[in-house]
Amino acid sequence: MNEQTITKDRLAKEIDALLAPYPDPVSRNDFRQACHIGTRTSMYLLQSGLVPCTHTGKRTRCYKIAKADVAAYLRRRLTEPEHYAPPSGWYKNYPQRKPPAVSLTRTLDYEIVSRLLLRRHLEQQLADTPDVLTVEQIARFTGYTPHTVSRWCTEGRLHTIQRRPRFMVPKVWLLDYLVSDEYNRITRKSKTHYAMIATLGTKSRRLKNKP
Repeated sequence: MNEQTITKDRLAKEIDALLAPYPDPVSRNDFRQACHIGTRTSMYLLQSGLVPCTHTGKRTRCYKIAKADVAAYLRRRLTEPEHYAPPSGWYKNYPQRKPPAVSLTRTLDYEIVSRLLLRRHLEQQLADTPDVLTVEQIARFTGYTPHTVSRWCTEGRLHTIQRRPRFMVPKVWLLDYLVSDEYNRITRKSKTHYAMIATLGTKSRRLKNKP
């Protein structure tokens, strides 16, 4: 066994011992304490997607982070600390809830991924759903909470044919919203939304490189 392997094994044991007292998944506060980082740093890592997490939609204790992802962060932080460095102005702006100097939002670049490609992808995903959907059905498809989807309807972002007490949204209008700039610019995206961005990014690169 070479020295590099021994070092990796030792590091893995140290990280396992460090995380042993915490549940799986860990909360944001546990993540912060285990990694010895501040509140603003932890928010940056989670909101930017550098450390994968699940947002439960609750007002407090809303982040859940798998121990495996915390361990991966700790390992990479040792060798590539610059990878996790917040953008310029983050610490200055965060307490006032101002936008950071560099956007944390992961979005689709419509110069690379056409809206037509995105719409076709979403149409395929929605093929087995009704022509008119409820808030709950839209929430399951997008990964956002029913409360968030209802807010889209109330604020007029997502057009409906029936309003309260039960919003009803035609599939074609839902597609219009899902390919819009407004939906693309959502800052705190759902896990499903991020997965869609990753899938479309991969698909577009394959099409671009196809002879």
